[in-house]
Amino acid sequence: MAHDMGIQNYSVKEALNVKLGQGGSTLITDTSAHTGTYVAITFLEATTFTALTDANRDGNTIGSQTFPVGATIYGTFTSITLASGACIAYKG
Repeated sequence: MAHDMGIQNYSVKEALNVKLGQGGSTLITDTSAHTGTYVAITFLEATTFTALTDANRDGNTIGSQTFPVGATIYGTFTSITLASGACIAYKG
């Protein structure tokens, strides 16, 4: 199921599994770089990033933006490094 090309390349069944977190997840509570393909990030604490790489993102970079508890962002994230906080990154 793990495709690296983005959600548009999933079958309907695979897309539903990704949406439900069936690809697995990574709990991130440290400031180390975490790499892989992640499709969503849910914040467990107020969180800021040192670096966040989204393969399909355009517009402004995410710098010192603080994301609140309970918020979820979506994308094709390939590297996540926290400055502070905690999150769950969902694999896809």
